[in-house]
Amino acid sequence: MNISLRQLRAFLGVAASGNFTRTAQRLHLSQAGLSATIRELESQLNTRLFERTTRAVVLTEAGRVFLPAAELVERELSAAAARLRDMGRQEGAALRLAFTPLMAANVVPESMRRFLADHPRVEVEIIAGSPLEIQQLVETGEADAAFGAFFSKVSGLVRKALAPSGLLAVYAPGSYAPVPSAKGRRDTTWEILRDQPYVALTEDSPIHQLAEDALFKHQVNVGRRIAVQHLDTALGLAEQGFGIAVIPEFSQIACARYAVEHRVISPAVAFDFSYVMRAGVPPPDTLIEFAEVFKSVMAART
Repeated sequence: MNISLRQLRAFLGVAASGNFTRTAQRLHLSQAGLSATIRELESQLNTRLFERTTRAVVLTEAGRVFLPAAELVERELSAAAARLRDMGRQEGAALRLAFTPLMAANVVPESMRRFLADHPRVEVEIIAGSPLEIQQLVETGEADAAFGAFFSKVSGLVRKALAPSGLLAVYAPGSYAPVPSAKGRRDTTWEILRDQPYVALTEDSPIHQLAEDALFKHQVNVGRRIAVQHLDTALGLAEQGFGIAVIPEFSQIACARYAVEHRVISPAVAFDFSYVMRAGVPPPDTLIEFAEVFKSVMAART
């Protein structure tokens, strides 16, 4: 028998939620992948763990017997792994850092060059993902810190602000007319989007909700919408004239790679670009030093 921590987490996730779809999303698996993992575990145990109905997924009697043992083993293994990771991190010998893809591509390389010049013996692993994904990596102890725009407070995490930000309107040159908030200003109000095609981030993006709230507040109705998951996709579509993209101000570092114009949107929607780490775990000095290097590179490029 070769039961893995991955299988235990899949089993516990489905047992808790009673839903394969939600569990697959939380574990960043496809639904087919999650189902295959559960089937592997059932095969190894030679028993069915779940009854699947049209309304819910419930534990079988065997599943109920297995549940407390699975919870204990998963908890002990996760805690032991976290302790071992913390031992290495306190020594500063390794860092696992998570970023959104745009920042990983545009700020991390220069930050790494400067940081490793002073810390050549530190091993750094870079992970890219959505804000939710990288925050969850910190929650589970799989990353030391995640860098991005985080809006909701999460129990067990602490957030450190690196730089203030607002929102930008980005569009193909000459395609749309900005509406400055005052004569001589190089900004635009939300009126630039009225009845215009809009390249929006998907609903799971916190930036999407900020933009939607502002559009509602200022009573601006947009035209056709195109929803995209990644900021680089939004910039590419804006460059090709598909509409006006609304992106965080700190993302203007990527605008130089595209033939686009951008204006800060007024009134400002203010928030912070931050990094999050686990509460109660003293961060290694190398993490604090990397964050300062990252902050200085961001400031130089925005």
